Amino acid sequence: MPPFKDEHVLIIALGSQVTLAQLGLPESFTPARFRFPTRMFPAEKKGEFEPYKIRERRQEVKGSNGTTAPDVEMKDAESTQDGTEQPGDAPKSEGQDTNGAVKQGTTTEIFYDEDVTTDEGAVYPLQNGHIVDWPCFFALLTHVYNHLSPPFHTPIMLISEPAWSARDRETITQFVFEKFKTPAFCMMDSALAVCYGYGTSTATVVDVGKGKVNVTAVTDFLVNEHGRGIALEGCGGDYMTDRLVELLGSKGFSREMCEQLKRSNITELLPPGTPLPGAAATARQGANPASTSKDASNEGSGATQGEGNGDGDEDEGVLDVAAIVSGNTSEFLANREKEKAEKASAKKGGTDQSGKPLRLPNSKKEKASFQFEEYVRIAPETDTPNGPGRYMRQSREIEVGVERFLAATPKQYLADRLTGGLLEDIATQIHHTILAVPDATKRSELWDSLVIVGNGSKIKGFTQSLLGTISQKYILSPSATMFTSEIPSNFSTPLPTGGTNTPAPSGQPGPMNHPAAHGVNPLLVAATHANNPMPGTPSMDPAMSHHRSTGHSQTPTSVKTLRPPEYFPEWKEQSNTNAPGAATTGGPGAPSSGHGMEEAVFLGAQVASKVVFVLDQGLSKGFMSRVEYNENGPSAIHEYTM
Repeated sequence: MPPFKDEHVLIIALGSQVTLAQLGLPESFTPARFRFPTRMFPAEKKGEFEPYKIRERRQEVKGSNGTTAPDVEMKDAESTQDGTEQPGDAPKSEGQDTNGAVKQGTTTEIFYDEDVTTDEGAVYPLQNGHIVDWPCFFALLTHVYNHLSPPFHTPIMLISEPAWSARDRETITQFVFEKFKTPAFCMMDSALAVCYGYGTSTATVVDVGKGKVNVTAVTDFLVNEHGRGIALEGCGGDYMTDRLVELLGSKGFSREMCEQLKRSNITELLPPGTPLPGAAATARQGANPASTSKDASNEGSGATQGEGNGDGDEDEGVLDVAAIVSGNTSEFLANREKEKAEKASAKKGGTDQSGKPLRLPNSKKEKASFQFEEYVRIAPETDTPNGPGRYMRQSREIEVGVERFLAATPKQYLADRLTGGLLEDIATQIHHTILAVPDATKRSELWDSLVIVGNGSKIKGFTQSLLGTISQKYILSPSATMFTSEIPSNFSTPLPTGGTNTPAPSGQPGPMNHPAAHGVNPLLVAATHANNPMPGTPSMDPAMSHHRSTGHSQTPTSVKTLRPPEYFPEWKEQSNTNAPGAATTGGPGAPSSGHGMEEAVFLGAQVASKVVFVLDQGLSKGFMSRVEYNENGPSAIHEYTM
């Protein structure tokens, strides 16, 4: 019999904005059932915290002016002989009289209300992955634990942030065992949890959060700490919000408007080289130079065009042979057919063959609208002016131009560090992290196993734009025209010091005459076989084998993302929502809706909990029991941390 049951496992995944929690493992793993805002509010007593803002409300109530009425003894009324009332039994009028009766007045009473809609005065214990307020952090854990109210025999799975130090993990372990009296505790790295969720042992995990990005290389379920990108500030979702504020602040957009615009369906990151709506198609990066020169020559010669005809109708049946030879034939023909269709639709006034107006994709629209929602306080009624505050949600439509496509572009006002934009910085860190992996044979697999998670990456087109940026900066094309040199293999290229095309000696291989370079450009060989001027031999020192290159480990030839598992239907990609509080919580008990694989860390936490607590039964030391804690103390958690 396993030591723990599925319905008793408690999972907590802390984030800078949202804390995911769930009690019990369902048969088919689902997104987190509970979403708590990662914030607390100072209580009236110093050092204590409340989950909601407590507002003090004063209300006038009827009362005495300090003169108390005499106590009345409860007894049966005395009946008179004749059944009539005595003159002295007449009711007394209100107000002050000679017998000291009560004089009516009003007093002020204090009421306390919970304001669940505001974050005024909130304390955030986690900032960019770092724990900055320990009392508030412990109060948050206690609030989550008490709200779920687990039974006594409940193991706890806690997802840890890469920025937590060894001392932080020990402090959390001590608090969990001393406060919650849990029988078993497991602390799992967030990047490893993502790998469990995707069902892979090797991956490059890019976690885009609110204000930071974590980049981790995992090989064979082992986290590579060397070269790991931990809490890269200025690369999260707030970067895109700040950029939209820069672009739209002069037009009256507030930060809340820009935040909801970022989370709406009309904000999109276009791949590098894609022209903005309304811009010329020739602004696209990587445009064919042959076609560009052809267009320029046509513009300079007026004799080739008909009178008043500038659309190039006469060239519709003419194929550009130079463009086909120098580029991809199928891609060229597909683009040509697409241009014809666009011209035909433009002539018809934006209608299709049936006469209905065309519905352009968002990336083709110069302007688009989104619904901005906000909470508005309802005016109190006249009879209860001091009643509790009530709010209603109002929405209005706001139109935005092409600024919605520029959320990831470089800021106008930079901080104290150089940056080429959000995507450029993330791509640079990915390249550095993969090259820092000691096992060079795993680097190619890491490039083909990118996993991009985090709510900051939920914006439309983020993954495709990041892959396009990586391809432009680091991908080495496998085209034969790039690797094959026109110079014979027994000739060397001119050296920078002024060498000539002199036959190089074939006996001693060197960095410019690599033995593997049969018909290959030696400069490319030197780049892809860096720090390896001579091949390995059986008599080579074994200690030098660690530094031997194994092919194209320095520069990748391809980059791909892993496909998420398809056997969890609840984790399918959901649509974005820009409602107020959508980025934080809809209430502590609100069901989790509209969340997909960007929260794969919680899916992996469920898979790992099933394996560690239920199936494994503690044989592989996946968790720390209370007996082991009592014997070794909190410092022993490092032996059980996953």
